[in-house]
Amino acid sequence: MSDSPSNTPSDVPPQSDAPSSRPMTIPPSEPRTSRGSFATIEAQLDDRPVRVQMVVALVLGLVLVAIPLYLWRRPRAEVAAVSLRTPDAGPAETAADEPPPEAPARVTVTPPQTLACQDPGPKKTPADKCDHLEAVETALTKAIEESASCVPDAQSGTIVFVADVSFKKKSIGVLVPRDGRSIKTSSVYMGCQQAVKAKMVQVPFDGMAHEHARYKIKVVATYAKKAGG
Repeated sequence: MSDSPSNTPSDVPPQSDAPSSRPMTIPPSEPRTSRGSFATIEAQLDDRPVRVQMVVALVLGLVLVAIPLYLWRRPRAEVAAVSLRTPDAGPAETAADEPPPEAPARVTVTPPQTLACQDPGPKKTPADKCDHLEAVETALTKAIEESASCVPDAQSGTIVFVADVSFKKKSIGVLVPRDGRSIKTSSVYMGCQQAVKAKMVQVPFDGMAHEHARYKIKVVATYAKKAGG
């Protein structure tokens, strides 16, 4: 029986103490920086303001060109709109807006004239020194105009009206003297006298300023023939 060979320490190959032939890699103490990448970033940063300026300049240029074009074309549009109107539209509208001509007044009156102002006693005041009763003057003129129908349409002429104002009696009488009257028909001028007097009773005396006790105020009315009369 044969003996099997035994593994003895002598059979293990001896380890060598020689250093390994693989080179050792030592990491760098600081990361490397690439000058090329930094230069690219700086160039991009430097190029950004230039682009912004170009965009702003382009926008301003468009605005400066658009505004004059708008102002230049706008009047032409208005003229074109006016030219599209029919030539007869303007005069027709103007004629429609104009009021019809007024008929001539049936009666015209002169400005009121104060003939006299009196006080109790012998003292007399010249007519040009008398104060004016504006309320009575206005009322007399209005009463004559509103009573114009007292003269027939086919008749013309003048009537003199004199208002006799008494503050003592608080009354206003109306006279139609002969002087200055061209209408001779008594029924006509007396009818006008009554019509004007009836309207003068409405004049209030309370609060009316006056310097004298009695006044006489004259208005001359001229009546024209009514058309078709």
